[in-house]
Amino acid sequence: MAHRPIDMAASLHRVQQGGIPLRAIERLQEEAGPHKKLFTSDLGVSEFLLARDAGCHPIAQLMGSSIYHVGQIPDYKGRTGELEIISNAHRESRRRAIARLWEEARVVGADVVVGAQLRERMITMGARGKGGDDGGEVLEFTVVGTAMRAPFITHPPGSPIVTDLSGQDLWALIQDGWEPCGLFFDFCKYHGWHVTSGQGGVGEVASANNVVEAARKLVIDRITRQATEAGAEFVVGSEFSIDVREVPCGYGGCKLDDLDVNVSWFGTGIRKIPERKQERQHVPPFMLPMMPVGRRKDTSLGGEDDDARAIERAAEEAEENALELDEFNEPDDA
Repeated sequence: MAHRPIDMAASLHRVQQGGIPLRAIERLQEEAGPHKKLFTSDLGVSEFLLARDAGCHPIAQLMGSSIYHVGQIPDYKGRTGELEIISNAHRESRRRAIARLWEEARVVGADVVVGAQLRERMITMGARGKGGDDGGEVLEFTVVGTAMRAPFITHPPGSPIVTDLSGQDLWALIQDGWEPCGLFFDFCKYHGWHVTSGQGGVGEVASANNVVEAARKLVIDRITRQATEAGAEFVVGSEFSIDVREVPCGYGGCKLDDLDVNVSWFGTGIRKIPERKQERQHVPPFMLPMMPVGRRKDTSLGGEDDDARAIERAAEEAEENALELDEFNEPDDA
């Protein structure tokens, strides 16, 4: 089938505004059109069967992505608090990727996206390594999922619900009268100044605990606001991670170290389906052997794991070398 010419300037403008290219819209409209005979998805066999058993009909596999450059940040040594430029960059890259997935779901007329797989990798490290003072990393954030028609799910017309629920998760929720109402996410980069002694000892380091707790509370409060605005009663399937690293404060001869904390949280909000009675059913026997236990594992988008880990290691080494150089160059009486 011949494609009509695309206005490249208009297509680029859409991408710059956070949308998807015009050619992608054309492709998605064809996939969801009346003559479609085949769909693609990232669903497993059990997910596909259980989703259909719940009254959901797969349409197409979708993807959204964003490559984002973290802005330069001023020197943050000497204070405790969130590094908002880095936090905002992580949040904005996620938001743009998910927004593009949502736009694809809207074009194909989906009610819900299931199995959204969230993946982040660093393409280029900053001049001082990952998490260094400059914040010059280039990040790629990608999300993949399967669009489905599920007319019983409550949502405004043309506003599909994105979730990271598996097909099994969705089936189980529907049987008990629940529905997804949104995917929530947040990220916080937090720096604690002079919170550890850098020496051995016995006992809890309260100052370090306070830094971790402050970062965690910021993320929890923001997730709670998102869930409240979406009308969620619970957040399920949460993927919550905290990365804590002790770093030298950068002043020569100083015995106190700093703490860098990264907190990330993803989850799906759920609520009772309005005016829908609970419909508990037995799982079809032929599906039982195929149902995996626990959450579905993350799937690679193309064998990038080794490269990403190599860049991560190189970034950490670069940051360590930069910190050692700073300490060496610092006057003794600083």
